[in-house]
Amino acid sequence: MSVLSEEDFCREMEILGRLHHRHLVTLRGFCSSRQERFMIYEFMENGSLKDQLYSSGRTPLPWKTRIQIAIDVANALEYLHYYCDNTLCHGDLRSSNVLFDKNFLAKVAYFGLEHSTRCASRHVPHNGNALGTSGYLDPEYMVTKMMTDKSDVYSYGVLLLELVVGKQASLNHRNLVQWSQELADSFRLSELVDPAIADAVDLEQLHVVVGIAKLCTQREVKERPSIKQILRMLRERLDPSYTGFAKAVQGEGCHDDGRLFTEKQQENEVIALSGDARCLQSSSSTSRSYCSRSILLECNSPQSPHGI
Repeated sequence: MSVLSEEDFCREMEILGRLHHRHLVTLRGFCSSRQERFMIYEFMENGSLKDQLYSSGRTPLPWKTRIQIAIDVANALEYLHYYCDNTLCHGDLRSSNVLFDKNFLAKVAYFGLEHSTRCASRHVPHNGNALGTSGYLDPEYMVTKMMTDKSDVYSYGVLLLELVVGKQASLNHRNLVQWSQELADSFRLSELVDPAIADAVDLEQLHVVVGIAKLCTQREVKERPSIKQILRMLRERLDPSYTGFAKAVQGEGCHDDGRLFTEKQQENEVIALSGDARCLQSSSSTSRSYCSRSILLECNSPQSPHGI
């Protein structure tokens, strides 16, 4: 599994045990012995986002649900990047690492010890073993071999595109980011949408989500917003007094100056994003989890979300 010593393993378990956020999968316990090491996480009854998007026979996720999932994941990343005891980069955000509990609440899984390496600063990268998954991996990481919070932002942008398109990050050896950008640049956004929900998508919201995804997947790290900016943009879409995304972006120093949003907003009034506002507020609380040496969790097959 991991090349970490037992001391390092226990130190990592202490770090992971302190993570506490409603949109992070909770570590319940671990086992460390000479023969094996493993971690036990809370059981997530409804499987992963990958299951829900791509498994045959499932009811398609509604547009409103997809928007809420995007907000939930962003809240989890904001907690890791800003509010946990030792700020962290996830390092491997992908659809199979977004899981759903029995109430279909989205939670980010934090599997893999290599992914829990601490970031001393949001602007200082950490060195580690190869991280990430093909299709989600920050192009800059391929050059520098260093992961930062902006690497997570890139992966988040790819995840946003997956929620819109309903296709996996690799499209027959084509890059989802490049393919979607080609359609967006040629004003063919409607062709991006998952055909299963095309008739139910709010076009204003579609422009917002695709615009944020484009910002997140800029090749230059400095051109990408922080996850805090992304959440701010989403929240301020719910505020009737808000006059443009440019304020949210410029206020944090993003180099794009909000052009993706202001151009569209000149044509139409702002429409609030769908979703339950309960998930928009981030939690900065942490708690110590005292982990037993071993825990056995009951397992059942994932279920489709209720009410869709």
